[in-house]
Amino acid sequence: MAMDDLLEKLQMQGTENDALQQDKSKKWLNITPGTGEFLALLVDEIQPTRILEIGTSMGYSTLWLAHAGGNSVQVVTIECDEAKHQQAQQHFRQAGMDNRIDAKLGDASDWITRLEGQFELIFLDADRSQYLSLAPRLFQLLKPQGMLVVDNALSHADDVAPFKRWLEQQPELDVGVLPIGKGELVVYLHDDFR
Repeated sequence: MAMDDLLEKLQMQGTENDALQQDKSKKWLNITPGTGEFLALLVDEIQPTRILEIGTSMGYSTLWLAHAGGNSVQVVTIECDEAKHQQAQQHFRQAGMDNRIDAKLGDASDWITRLEGQFELIFLDADRSQYLSLAPRLFQLLKPQGMLVVDNALSHADDVAPFKRWLEQQPELDVGVLPIGKGELVVYLHDDFR
């Protein structure tokens, strides 16, 4: 299946699933296609070799990131829900990208302490109540001149607000919100994070 067709199919399935699903934990909560295009544009611009994603869900956003990066990118993605993790891996195989995507199952706060090396791009789309506790380690993992993108910055502005305030207090960071999709909080790291 062509990549564009697979992305469109996953987007439609996600929308249908979330409309019918009462249980929030079973919703896919995909990014919007506009956010996917924005992430692809960012990847094209930054040309990262490593991307970290926290919150795989069914792998829709992961596929946008991996596809945009081409053969030169490795995406590490973390998901805490086993059923979603399994489903995402199936989608990665379908897309022929499972060799470029390292899908980890478990808690993000546990995994990020074990990851080695740095990433030029980090995409954060998970449990927003965890963001503040993850923050110091995330910026150790982010390469200088790297970017962190946080989804739902407008749709869930109150949830993201404490994290955003913390970011704005860090002198090494430039912080802005773009009205794309559900709102993208974009953070640029100037120098090594202290």
